[in-house]
Amino acid sequence: MNLNFNINYNLKDNFYFLLILFISLFSSSYIFFKSPFEFYFYYIIVLFLLPIFLFKYGIPKFIISIFSFLLFLGLIHVILNNNMPFTFFKVYGGLLLLVLFYFYIIRHVGFDIKYLFYWYCKFCVFLCFLGLIQVVSFYLNFEYGYNFSWFLNKWGLVQGGLIGIRVNSIISEPTYLATVLSPALFVAFKNLISRSNLIFTKTQSFLVIMIVILTTSTIGYLGILISFLLSTNSIRLRFILFGFIVSFFGFSLAYNNVTDFKNRIDAATGLWVDENFNINNTNNSSFVLYNNIHVAKENLSDYPFFGTGLGSHETAFKKYTLTKSLIQYDFEFNIKDGNSLFVRLCTETGLVGLGFILLLLVKGFIYKVNNHNKDLFYHHLISQSIFILLVLVLIRQGNYMLNGLPLLFLMYFYNYNQYNDKLNNIEPKNQI
Repeated sequence: MNLNFNINYNLKDNFYFLLILFISLFSSSYIFFKSPFEFYFYYIIVLFLLPIFLFKYGIPKFIISIFSFLLFLGLIHVILNNNMPFTFFKVYGGLLLLVLFYFYIIRHVGFDIKYLFYWYCKFCVFLCFLGLIQVVSFYLNFEYGYNFSWFLNKWGLVQGGLIGIRVNSIISEPTYLATVLSPALFVAFKNLISRSNLIFTKTQSFLVIMIVILTTSTIGYLGILISFLLSTNSIRLRFILFGFIVSFFGFSLAYNNVTDFKNRIDAATGLWVDENFNINNTNNSSFVLYNNIHVAKENLSDYPFFGTGLGSHETAFKKYTLTKSLIQYDFEFNIKDGNSLFVRLCTETGLVGLGFILLLLVKGFIYKVNNHNKDLFYHHLISQSIFILLVLVLIRQGNYMLNGLPLLFLMYFYNYNQYNDKLNNIEPKNQI
């Protein structure tokens, strides 16, 4: 079925705003300094514009209410020595400023979520184009074209993958690139399955899928599977079966031909299934996640309802890490963010905070709509696209503020609210 619901916005109409938006979303590979905290390039934009937005639009009461509770909870655990004062205020203050900034961004465009989503997907295509330059430059042995560390100081080239490097464009890690691209990945599958050109072309759709594959990220491959299943608009047995067959084929191909991917899978199997803690199974990202889950579980057993406050995972890690008991060498990574938003929420916000986020995910998910209604269709498209990203982030990204995550949560929330309003007030003129 061809979906003739194309939308098109002119870049020149709002160029400077879109440039600011792009920088705030995807410039986290450059920092001005690391101590006493990492000061990202886009912080300058946030600190400059936030007072202007605050004066123009006022204070959003619902955001202040939530953060007042988080402040109260955090101060209690600072007093109880479950968190360090500087760490708490660093995370709390940074998150508050970014949530306010992205709320004002949404407010500035008149809560036009479709507009923001359109440009987010266009930005993703641009990231993929830079990823393609990486691939071509690598084959041409032009290092400045595939190794961006010469101008991005928080960016790393990852050897291996399907072609010799794991593509990460200007994003710091291949896995983070795969996560960032997941909304565009869903749109790409939707385009190819429905033979449409939603937001970008079929050629660009192939490019997005190809770049996600070349990240050689397990999370990216999970995103491909979820995107395919949801883009069929019907979770039927034959689609699930086909999806798993394709995924199994892709998994087997990567497992048998990509050494680092095989090592990650073998290590994960050794840890989670065999509980074998030899150096081959613990000196990798699989153990990082395993260890952080252990830390969260121990902390949750002591503070199950509200956790120990924003930024407290680092303190909990030092208290419960397996690197002090189970293994006899130093291997401590992601001690601040837990390597997973799910894990970090368990530690820092407890079951109440985690339940709030999961409820938002379930509540805001729009499964099926009437495809003859343009407005409802786009709310459905936005909902499922962002849903995939949020699921992947819960699994494998613990940083609250990385790559515009607060904006994606806010867009997901407002998209559902607008969908509900329009569902209750459908007018004949909206029918296509």
